[in-house]
Amino acid sequence: MKKILDQYIVKKFFTNFIYIIISFTVIFIIVDIIDNIDKFISRGISNKEMFDYYILSIPWYISIALPMTLLISTIITFVTLQKNNEITALKASGISIYRISTSLIIIGIIFCFISFYFENIIVMETSKKRIPIEKKLKNKKSFTTKKNDIYYHLDNAFIAIKNYNYNNDLGKNISLQFYNGPDLVSRIDAQRMIWNKETSNWNLEEVNIRNWNNGNVSFSSLNDTLINISDLNPSIIKKDNINPDEMNYWELASFIDKLKNKGLSYTRWSVNMYFKTAFCCSALIMILFGITLSITSPRSNYTTGIGLSIAVIFLYYLLIKLGQSLGYNSVLPPFLSVWFVNILFIIFGAFMLLKTRT
Repeated sequence: MKKILDQYIVKKFFTNFIYIIISFTVIFIIVDIIDNIDKFISRGISNKEMFDYYILSIPWYISIALPMTLLISTIITFVTLQKNNEITALKASGISIYRISTSLIIIGIIFCFISFYFENIIVMETSKKRIPIEKKLKNKKSFTTKKNDIYYHLDNAFIAIKNYNYNNDLGKNISLQFYNGPDLVSRIDAQRMIWNKETSNWNLEEVNIRNWNNGNVSFSSLNDTLINISDLNPSIIKKDNINPDEMNYWELASFIDKLKNKGLSYTRWSVNMYFKTAFCCSALIMILFGITLSITSPRSNYTTGIGLSIAVIFLYYLLIKLGQSLGYNSVLPPFLSVWFVNILFIIFGAFMLLKTRT
């Protein structure tokens, strides 16, 4: 009987889920079209580009709508069961609220993992493909072409690049200093630094080299020379110009390790990396709150349930964005800044569920 019960509840839940997620996605697209149709026309964006833009936007809209959809689907499922007196009948037959809720709790846990991979694989890939059209829509250049004053701490060295051009991977006024502990042992100054794709090395031009050995200094000059600078290539330099929102979890984790090794600040990147895991857990939180809100307000109707859903979602988004800001400004540690909201909501939701009469 319990297996049949689980199948019945899951079927009701996913029926609601599919209708709601499609409705939200369609609403988001319609609102966006109304808001941007004049920009599409004035920027000269073709019908194909417009079509591609919204096709590529669908995963992002689904990702945004997912927490709200899970919450509303849960509330509607339980409100329907209560209106049909099915909850009362199940309780009378000895099945507790905890057992009735088990299948949806498991769905919430599964959706945490689905949300994580969906966000970091499908959403990120489609968002990257959408960027050129988005830049055209906003009438922005896709990339800033130059950067000044770049500094990196390497394993036993320090490099300073006065100017760097992203278009041709050309750096100007370079100083590369090698250390043995606190002692400077060698310094290389060059007028230009160009990336050689064939050898995956840097080609230095107009080079001056100084070496220190037992208090003696030797000096030499070269017109040009190839040099391998460990863990520094154009893609690493360009990453500094990328918004952390445009990187997936694994790209962020890899880039943070490189920033740590170079002695550079990585707080903002860490906050965004932890945010990606924290927000995926909202699936479980929303289902937990959906169950709790339905059970603690047994006489509620669909309108009340949706109103409560909006309030919960608004509060959750508000707090997690507040935590993210606190993390960016180093008020809270990166992990705690985004995860404290989840911890707070899970504790409160579990407490409310345990307080309900089973």
